[in-house]
Amino acid sequence: MNLLLAEDNLPDALLVREAVRQENLPVQIHMVSDGPQALEFFSRAEQDPEAPCPQLLLLDLNLPMVDGFEVLRHLRASPKFKALPVLIVTSSDAPADRSQAAELGAKYFRKSPVYSD
Repeated sequence: MNLLLAEDNLPDALLVREAVRQENLPVQIHMVSDGPQALEFFSRAEQDPEAPCPQLLLLDLNLPMVDGFEVLRHLRASPKFKALPVLIVTSSDAPADRSQAAELGAKYFRKSPVYSD
């Protein structure tokens, strides 16, 4: 399975990578750290049959330059990715963010702003 992880916080991205490794999941993780990189990744997947094609997107809302909702709106307008499973992983607990995620067909996971042992 190809997973695109769109996350600008390196420790959070490394936690996802480590969880996949520890569970020995058959997942190829592709990482981008901002909205334009995410959009470019999907653009390549739409145009180039040899490019990796994500089957799941883990999406941070607070991406630099282009936020996660804009990336998600772009995907929902794409014939190839309009039904792509998306899990928003964010520190935001705002009801408006949860509502907008649901309207755009994404699941929502609130990550802890603080990690402990």
